[in-house]
Amino acid sequence: MNVNRRQFCALGTASALAAIAGGMSVGCSSTGASKGGDAASEDGSMRAIGDADVSFSQEVDVLIVGAGISGMLAAVDPAADGLDVLIVEQNSTYGGDAMYSAACQMCTTAKLTKEERPDKYMDPDQIREKFAPYYEDDEAGLERTVILQTWGGKFIDRMHFDWGYEFQELRESPYHQAFFPKNGLCTMMDEFELIDEKLVQAGASYLFETTLKTLIVDDSGSIAGARFSAKDGSTVDILARAVVLATGGYVSNQEWMVKYASEWAFVGTIVAGRTGDGIAAGVAAGGTLSGMKASGNLNPRYEAGHMLGTFYPIIGLLPNGKRFYCETAVHDAATGCLAAGFNEWYSIWDGTAQNGIDQEVIAHAGNAVQTAGSLEELAEKTGLAFETVKAAFDNYDAMCDSQEDPEFGRTLFLQKLVAPYYFLRNVPVRYKSCGGLAVSDRMEVLDAEGNPIPGLYAAGCAAGTEDIVPAAGSGLLLGSVLVEDLA
Repeated sequence: MNVNRRQFCALGTASALAAIAGGMSVGCSSTGASKGGDAASEDGSMRAIGDADVSFSQEVDVLIVGAGISGMLAAVDPAADGLDVLIVEQNSTYGGDAMYSAACQMCTTAKLTKEERPDKYMDPDQIREKFAPYYEDDEAGLERTVILQTWGGKFIDRMHFDWGYEFQELRESPYHQAFFPKNGLCTMMDEFELIDEKLVQAGASYLFETTLKTLIVDDSGSIAGARFSAKDGSTVDILARAVVLATGGYVSNQEWMVKYASEWAFVGTIVAGRTGDGIAAGVAAGGTLSGMKASGNLNPRYEAGHMLGTFYPIIGLLPNGKRFYCETAVHDAATGCLAAGFNEWYSIWDGTAQNGIDQEVIAHAGNAVQTAGSLEELAEKTGLAFETVKAAFDNYDAMCDSQEDPEFGRTLFLQKLVAPYYFLRNVPVRYKSCGGLAVSDRMEVLDAEGNPIPGLYAAGCAAGTEDIVPAAGSGLLLGSVLVEDLA
């Protein structure tokens, strides 16, 4: 493709990954020599670092790298406004990590929250007050949180009021500020199918099984597109007016975990393919890192082992037979297990949960879920002494009789378990990273001086969000920015 006689240079992501882990900066100079990479060719045209000349096969207005919730939502409004939008995804379908999550969508800022759960609603000033203690020396970070929480509310309202999605009716749980998919835990597919429908109606398109290799800049240093590797190994160069990095975090990059989140580096990960390639590509283009640290909690290997505590009676026992957390504070399970000095625990429930409406979260655990017709069989199958199991159940039954939990303060679902019992062995795993590319309040990737890099944006975990609703909010916000910038 002949592109206005401009010169282009592809920035090496692989070298950026290594350089970030080693604390170095990388990039590509406008003179054609990469910082630590190959020089320009003899005829003056730019070459990809370690690769062939750039050769564009497609030209779009907006190129979004990653078809997770932030990338998909960033595409909708620009496409509806008439811009040519392409989403490139390394996997064979859309959805990203959120597709397979428990799909607990915490949101206090939506109009729907105010209507259905007014006691949980918070306006921007209340959000600011709530989060201020976590940002004592970071006013910009606090304001970013307020913005993303606000736009997260817009995501919930877009789904419900604009697109007609009916979230699950409010149920008794410790999380009345949370919205769940209509078909229960782990059924985020329902929401993604609707988002995809609206995205395709708007005119956006996908390119699947195509993996980001690097960003491309022109001879002025502006972002001009990206280079990808197709499933067959061929190189695909795409020209774009704007590039969005929505590639997720770095939780499966062990080297980065050791460097930035060492306290969880020894824990295995349940997430594959989140190696920080998009973040590294942004750094190679002159971007900077922000908020790189350990996330606040871990997950169990099987979501059923903690998320069932959101709606049902369930007991968590360590190998010594002791409870170790409030089972309705579901995200305390994995970190609580480690804090107690163990690396595994048993989650036990009965027919109330097993036959409830949240079947998908149980199905995700597959054959890990076992049954026991009595306490004796439960002890035998878990490998715990019968006396240990009986003492644990006697203690739990006494809590149910008194409706008090003197050890952990549990107040919900203090209901005795009745055989047959269902249980699984769980282990802590990491499932998300914290931090990513430094971005402006408009989701523009920032350089070391805090200036936006022309044509480069980031959303979702690549921009430092950790949860579904802020990630979705960042995508919607960015979509509005792209409409404005490319008008």
